[in-house]
Amino acid sequence: TIKVDMDSVRREHPRVRRDSVNNGADDDGSGSMALLEIVEAVKNMKVKPKRSVLFVWHTGEEAGLQGSRYFTDNPTVPMDSIVAQINIDMIGRGRAEDLPGGGPDYLGVVGSFFDSKDLGEEVTAANKKQQKPLALDYKYDTTLTWSGYNNIYGRSDHYNYALHGVPIAFFFTGLHGDYH
Repeated sequence: TIKVDMDSVRREHPRVRRDSVNNGADDDGSGSMALLEIVEAVKNMKVKPKRSVLFVWHTGEEAGLQGSRYFTDNPTVPMDSIVAQINIDMIGRGRAEDLPGGGPDYLGVVGSFFDSKDLGEEVTAANKKQQKPLALDYKYDTTLTWSGYNNIYGRSDHYNYALHGVPIAFFFTGLHGDYH
């Protein structure tokens, strides 16, 4: 699996930097810190969301999505009460020098239209409401728009929710030469 993943990244970024001590910092680390910031923002909202919000951190993604599989097989709330799963990972990069089309407003979106047209439309509408909307990139969803397709949809924690019928949206700032 690692060879396939790295081969597709190497096609996009042939000059690879030697490994460093920050393995995972842009993967699980950046997503975890973003989730902490979102938790704090929701906690401080004057008007709380009408629905309950459940924040879940998973372990063992690279070992076969073990944490998300465990949670979706043993949920703390009924699975049919989970209306969507939002996954955030690898948001520490995405600059123009990191990937083609990258920049300060770049955001890769995976799967938001796969299981729910409504979720995809909500993502688009929420982005348009922003003072400075992000440039949403959906190329990772299909082999037709990205020759380096390597099934991002089936390789991160959101996938186990999708297997249980929960619509997902995965946000990240793209693959780059220092991936993992």
